[in-house]
Amino acid sequence: MNTQNPCSTQAKSLAAATVAALTVTAMLCAGPAAANSGHGAELRSENREIRDQLRMLQKATAAFNSYDVASAAGWNAMISDCVSSPAGAMGYHIANLEALEGSPFELNLLRPEVLLYAPLPDGSMEFLGVEYIVPYTPDNASTPPEMLGQVLQYNPHLEIWALHVWTERHNPEGIFAPFNPEVSCPVD
Repeated sequence: MNTQNPCSTQAKSLAAATVAALTVTAMLCAGPAAANSGHGAELRSENREIRDQLRMLQKATAAFNSYDVASAAGWNAMISDCVSSPAGAMGYHIANLEALEGSPFELNLLRPEVLLYAPLPDGSMEFLGVEYIVPYTPDNASTPPEMLGQVLQYNPHLEIWALHVWTERHNPEGIFAPFNPEVSCPVD
């Protein structure tokens, strides 16, 4: 049995920095103005294109309701503990390191960089949604990336642009809100 960790040293450093920064971000972003105005709470008829894209995303990621399938498909690097705040939780961030290391970096609707999971009482993991991440660079500093009609939010602690999309677990704060009040993390 191979017990070597497939993550590179760079990826391990990114994961450690991510855990610390997500904790700080959770505290700083807990307020309602932390992400896009309205968070996409209601996708009205004028958002037909976005609703169609969300259906395509759900279809493309449906197999990831199985954590084992997601891991086998490359989403196998846990880059955060279960992130929570007074506003709710994000869950665990499970990254596809190849998607994070691409150059030039391009967002792909059907291949998000991160999958979001929450632990269940039986020890299994519930698939919650996805997160799109774009590294912050001088080239995109003045023009934030967009996905699904939303501007990605800048995280100064990680130097990334990010957008959460709650495709599997309803979020009363909106499908694009960073935290979900219906998600919780285990208490240590």
